[in-house]
Amino acid sequence: MRTKVSALIAALALIGVPHAQAAQSVGLYVVPGIFFDDVAPGSDRTASASSKIDPGFRASLDIGQTVALLQQRAQAHFSALEPTIDSKNRLRTLALSVQVTRVSRYQIDKSDGTTDVYLPITLSVYFSNPVTGEVLQSFSQTRYDVMTVQQSLSHADLDAKVAAAYRAGFAALLDSTLTAASSQFSPYVIEATVADTWRGFTLLDKGSQSGIGKGDVLDAGDAEVRVVYAGQSYAVAVPVLGKPASGAVFSRPGTMALSDVRKPRVLAIVSDGNSDLSDAVSTQLFTDRLGSNAPFATLPLNANFSQVQASIDSHTGIGHDVSGKRALPNYFIRMVLPPARHYTLATNLAYKTQQHYQAWAFAELVSKDGRVLYAADVDQRIDDTVTNQSGFNVADRKEVILKNALSDLADRFAKEVRFKPVTLNVTDASSDTFQIDDPGMNLQPGDSFQVSHDAGRPGNITEHVLVPTWEARVVSRNGNTVVASTDLAVAGDPPRPSRGDVVLLDGIANASASAQRLAFCPSDKNQIGSVTLDRFNQLAYASATRAPITLVDPTLAALVKARVNGTTGFSTTLELKPAVYDRCLQALNRIDQKDQHCESGACATVYNVRLAYRQKAGDTVAGQAILEHGFTTNAYPASTDKSNIAELQNVDLDADTRSGLDGVMKQLLKTN
Repeated sequence: MRTKVSALIAALALIGVPHAQAAQSVGLYVVPGIFFDDVAPGSDRTASASSKIDPGFRASLDIGQTVALLQQRAQAHFSALEPTIDSKNRLRTLALSVQVTRVSRYQIDKSDGTTDVYLPITLSVYFSNPVTGEVLQSFSQTRYDVMTVQQSLSHADLDAKVAAAYRAGFAALLDSTLTAASSQFSPYVIEATVADTWRGFTLLDKGSQSGIGKGDVLDAGDAEVRVVYAGQSYAVAVPVLGKPASGAVFSRPGTMALSDVRKPRVLAIVSDGNSDLSDAVSTQLFTDRLGSNAPFATLPLNANFSQVQASIDSHTGIGHDVSGKRALPNYFIRMVLPPARHYTLATNLAYKTQQHYQAWAFAELVSKDGRVLYAADVDQRIDDTVTNQSGFNVADRKEVILKNALSDLADRFAKEVRFKPVTLNVTDASSDTFQIDDPGMNLQPGDSFQVSHDAGRPGNITEHVLVPTWEARVVSRNGNTVVASTDLAVAGDPPRPSRGDVVLLDGIANASASAQRLAFCPSDKNQIGSVTLDRFNQLAYASATRAPITLVDPTLAALVKARVNGTTGFSTTLELKPAVYDRCLQALNRIDQKDQHCESGACATVYNVRLAYRQKAGDTVAGQAILEHGFTTNAYPASTDKSNIAELQNVDLDADTRSGLDGVMKQLLKTN
């Protein structure tokens, strides 16, 4: 049996690990159980839509023996294992859990009377804080086993061989993944003392230089706080449980490199996936490819964390202590990865065919208020020549091309996204509103942000402490002057915004800025021709995100609620507000087949294509642009069947439509 292992390490390179308290070591508790990437409870997705677990894999495992194997291999790779989690070690113990994210089975019958059976398995190892629900680090590997059998083998005998291969492959992959995880797992304990309390905020004497970042949760045994801002030598936190007092010592186990602690934190979510790659694997591939060179730090997301937590609760004594108060980050990456396309064409040689594969992927970086800050889409193709029906399995090839698309997409994000810290000054204030000087056009009407107040240098903190006091929203702007109003206090009883306060932003270099906020508003009746494209709205949205307009994504709030719920370790009470916008952007098309030309055994289809964008303010059309052109598909043999012709035409029309929409958008912006 042939084997290939692909490591997809999501751990961050631990260069510049924050200084840890030498007296405190981090223990590790192995969660008893093997968890599977089925749809999490409460999700609006069906199991078949996201899960890629072959049912035969579960049946092949004896869970009791498998859990015993996990314990044995963990003991071989990690030295500080804890038999349980209790009140004595809960603040310095992390939980290790193992999740099967993908198991597939597919086969190719060959002309020599044998069959190649492919058995890829993907395994993920998560390190979590069992008290706060925070997933700190994840590691993933994929193992590809290929087994050759005679085609005369009975189904029962084949299933038995596959089951044995599953067990052996899982055991080998478990050991390999734990080996990689242990080599890059360098946990530490961060301790910070309460220097002072100010108007309901807790001011800690350690900050980003010591490994504390925004969103971190620290525990003091009888109290818990969440960091809302971290300077270099201090952190501002809000109480989550209990009443923090001056002099109290808070701690948390950590794994993130110091270089990443200072970066903006981002959560990647698949909104539109496919049946060839599970959402979990797609996200893992994308974030792994980003690596530590990305200008932001991606947060691991375990969609089935509630199952892990339930196992911890049932086997330890900390269930009642779990807070689950992990805060949402300020930024999200929404990913779209439709099913890969495939078609087969004959050649002039009877024993050879051409297999063509195409994948398209899109992703956008969105702030928590729904503003699109950056977006990119990529197109990937693979062309194979198959001789005597001996070639790659279609499912395997689709998986490969989808992975290639995700890699290209991640490379674009790592190369092109650039955060730039921006500080804006509050210049004036009244009872209801306040004004901000913003010559760089960073804030636009509808944008949300936080106002920060200088609280001096309390205790032994060596720099001025900036406290985020109010959540606010832009009401209007006139030239460089922004008028804003407060929404709600971040915590406690802070003073109203006043002259001298500041607004701290993580701006995006080259992000579009305009006074009008547009939202893409898809319509069920926007394709009126004889030919419809199932990806049209996705392609039109992708084109719009690359235009120099202020685009918002109103779907983000509902997506986060559906995917990032109480089952993932994040707080169940935190919800995003849908983005507000001034106008709708709609895309329309009319595509009709005009002719089919055939010559010398080769055919091509001719279409008339009309593409349009229009802006609507309520029911009123405020602007519109339409472009019309003829389009001819690539040639195909006259003997090609309807299904393969349809797939070829979909691939060609998608590509033509995507480029054509860019032209329509340019025309729309010229006339508006």
